[in-house]
Amino acid sequence: MSLPSIRTITQELNIDLAQASDDDIERVLVAAMQRDLPLGVAYLHQIAHESMKSGTTIFGNEDPNSPLGKEIVRISAGTVLREIAQKHFCHGLHLSFLNCCGPVMGVEPPLITKLMRRQIEMQDGTIAHADC
Repeated sequence: MSLPSIRTITQELNIDLAQASDDDIERVLVAAMQRDLPLGVAYLHQIAHESMKSGTTIFGNEDPNSPLGKEIVRISAGTVLREIAQKHFCHGLHLSFLNCCGPVMGVEPPLITKLMRRQIEMQDGTIAHADC
């Protein structure tokens, strides 16, 4: 389970999920991500700032077995959490995800051909971690 604190957060915020507005649902998910995935949220926020400061796309590559790597996977692998991360933690920058632990952050989505090349490098051992 990616966000085990959801039940607790809905109680703390006094939100009934059956009656909740879309904004309330989003608030619950944001709070749960902050609580349950703090390393991943902080990391993505950091690389968003690096991307904005440098004006370039940032290519991450974390060990998928590390605590940070596991959180990045939980955030990036699903559309909903990735979209929320972009909006709330990445200042609206585009977040893509390669291989098992390679977040890609930038102002614009990178060209798919650039992502394909990076994916191959992550698969052929050029830049990948073991167990990817």
